[in-house]
Amino acid sequence: MADPKSAKSMSEAEAESWNAIAYFEKILEAMPNDRLSLEMLSSAYEKVGDHTRAKTYTLRLARVLADGTDEDTIAELLGRIRQFDGNESEVRAALSHLENLKPGKVMALVEDEKDLLARRAANIASEIAMAWNLLQANKLSQEDYAQVVHDLSENSARTLEVPTSTLHVLHDRNHPALNDVMVFVSAACSLPIISLANFDIPPATAALLPMEFCIKRGALAFELMGNDVLVAVLNPYDTQLNQDLEDLTGKTCHRYLVTPADFDAALEKLKKAKTESEH
Repeated sequence: MADPKSAKSMSEAEAESWNAIAYFEKILEAMPNDRLSLEMLSSAYEKVGDHTRAKTYTLRLARVLADGTDEDTIAELLGRIRQFDGNESEVRAALSHLENLKPGKVMALVEDEKDLLARRAANIASEIAMAWNLLQANKLSQEDYAQVVHDLSENSARTLEVPTSTLHVLHDRNHPALNDVMVFVSAACSLPIISLANFDIPPATAALLPMEFCIKRGALAFELMGNDVLVAVLNPYDTQLNQDLEDLTGKTCHRYLVTPADFDAALEKLKKAKTESEH
């Protein structure tokens, strides 16, 4: 008899793959040659058993790689494409392109590259989900949405000191309806808007969440109430966030919505206090 827990895990994994497919196909609508999207779609379709589409995105990925791509990526992709039918013109063209590339030196990574890509994919997927909800609610135009998706994809590949979030993109683009967006998200997700400037965040409370997590996921622990913790968040549409918060803190978490400027100011204050305490 099949283990119900295993079946549930497989079902959840498949659902995550289909969610990733939907999100990254939306990115490709705005940026047809986005490498991260092509990589994730190739992998996601392979996971759900659609080998035809996995092959399509693998070949598309091969075509967008340029000189300087790391040699491990080229070697891995060549190995996958050589399993396809070599008589097909698209396959031959992809192989020829990859074999003629001048690979760059492989840089040592602190984290495993595949795990890093998976985390980046999950983070950007939840942000695109938020932008998509705003589009469907007519809080963003199609042009706004395309710009948000573009900026999210660009920023996710960089090492930033602040979160890569939909709200940050709108703030950085001086979107005129940002306040309206905040009010809508607050009502739609039943999360009150708070100002972190009104709180003197105790270092011990902030330390409940690692700084890297705060930046990657856009979440800050700012107050304790008994054994519960109050957390400021930038994306209430991140369905996995609350579980991750409670796993990390070991406490019941209550989320509140904050503006990106407010979040960044609190984050900078915490970084400064941490630096001063270490000297």
